[in-house]
Amino acid sequence: MPPFTRRAFVVATGATLASLLAGCGSSDDREDGDGGLDAADFTHGVASGDPLPDAVMLWTRAQPAATAASRVRLRYVIARDPALTQLVGRGSVTAAAERDWTVKLDLRDLAPDTVYYYRFESASARSPVGRARTAPQGAVARLRLAFVTCSNYVAGYFHAYRRVAERSDLHAVVHLGDYIYENGSQDQVRPHEPARELLSLADYRQRYAQYRADADLQELHRQHPVIWVWDDHEVANNAWKDSADAHDEASEGSYAERRFAAMQAAFEWMPIRAPDAADPSRVWRGFRFGDLADLSMVDARHHGRDEPLPPNSLFGEAVPVFTQSGDFADASRHILGPVQEAWLGAQLAGNGGRWQLIGNQVYFSPLKLLGAPRALGGGGLYLSNDKWDGYDPARSRVIEMIRARSGGNVVILTGDAHEAYAFEVTGDPNGPGYRPLSGEGAVAVEFVATSITSRGDLPAGNGPTALFAQLAADAEQLLRLTNPHLKYYQNTLNGYLLLDLTPDRLQAEFWMVPRVTERSEDQVLHQAFSVQSGSNHLVAVGEATAAIAGAPAPA
Repeated sequence: MPPFTRRAFVVATGATLASLLAGCGSSDDREDGDGGLDAADFTHGVASGDPLPDAVMLWTRAQPAATAASRVRLRYVIARDPALTQLVGRGSVTAAAERDWTVKLDLRDLAPDTVYYYRFESASARSPVGRARTAPQGAVARLRLAFVTCSNYVAGYFHAYRRVAERSDLHAVVHLGDYIYENGSQDQVRPHEPARELLSLADYRQRYAQYRADADLQELHRQHPVIWVWDDHEVANNAWKDSADAHDEASEGSYAERRFAAMQAAFEWMPIRAPDAADPSRVWRGFRFGDLADLSMVDARHHGRDEPLPPNSLFGEAVPVFTQSGDFADASRHILGPVQEAWLGAQLAGNGGRWQLIGNQVYFSPLKLLGAPRALGGGGLYLSNDKWDGYDPARSRVIEMIRARSGGNVVILTGDAHEAYAFEVTGDPNGPGYRPLSGEGAVAVEFVATSITSRGDLPAGNGPTALFAQLAADAEQLLRLTNPHLKYYQNTLNGYLLLDLTPDRLQAEFWMVPRVTERSEDQVLHQAFSVQSGSNHLVAVGEATAAIAGAPAPA
């Protein structure tokens, strides 16, 4: 499929701090009143995203009071304090119907590792005050990031987002995809709007509007910059570059048109910048956090993924497992696509951060029903052709990129699974070159964040009753037996992943919330792992890391 190049696929308004400061002079005193502004409400709050050392994106949506309006003029103010008394800039911006009344500002010439507070205003309302933070630069002693994924509105409440919002010391929140779900309202705790599966631009816009009206998600966006990448449900279930398992051309129309509509709505509603104006479907991009870490966000769904292959084992569809043989061993198959794969290789080779983080949609590490060394039958029976297991030659190429990197310290952060995992990454976990007790032979580590609300294989969100707890324990024992590189597995709880990095070590913490089918303010540290720099070895630890002292005030 050729890249989308329709003009105005995403329209962002840019502003430098210098231009904002120009608006603080006496010549713009008229900005202090409502003259020239239009009436509008800010029902969907505010957001920031894609932090750089000198820039950050701001976002809002203005719902016009006049139904016939096609443009709404707004004002925004930027300050160094939550009360907005220490102003550093202000300006005006226009929301337009063709962008679903969304506004995005790419603020430039900012100071690194600095919190800015901001607000949008219309003639009739003021938005909530938001809190944006730029990325650190130079020598960085410590970095805190939260990783979230898979927030299905109908499956429960988003209080895991609220727990993340309350952590005022975070540098950013990374969303690994499935931010919205395109399905209807089956199995609902609360109904989707519209109640049917999404197909048109109006459908996707309405679904984003529903999600962004949620108070917990609004608070997450209000307090922290979000770095987001899509997974499949932002378009359609089990999507690949030319279609999706859940799309039927005969009854649902053109998949290309559907994908275009879904991506347009995503770029309108998410506070991200477009990496390539000539190819608006490109979403992979990189972020630097001083000398401590680099983050490479990849798109393993929509850009370069070849169609998933059907299982090839003797069991057929009854037991959908497969071996790394036949078409599964075809070296020409891609999950990232040649261009993005080359970009990731350049990122790993050229970035200078102590830790190299990869934001990824589907789990990278092998997961098997029957384990065996690769020299014997291709490594055994694999469980999911939708994951990197279904694209093993592409995975092998990435593993070689990781091996070639000077300094190691590669960490893969993954979503999608609705379950939590921790892996030591190796291409042959059942082979003699990997030693599970010491981690020798591992080339990286991988942490798979559980879902915000979406259900796993066992009834997530309903709490681990005695039966479910036993089933979960049995499942973990079976997986650990055949997958010695798997160090943690949890499939009944929802929550998020917290990553705390220093030059010497990282600590990954799996935080869980109870019962997403009911509102709750509780959370618990379920498991934590430490990785020493240069080791690629997971060591279980019993305590959470302390919050960074002196964190900037919340908005």
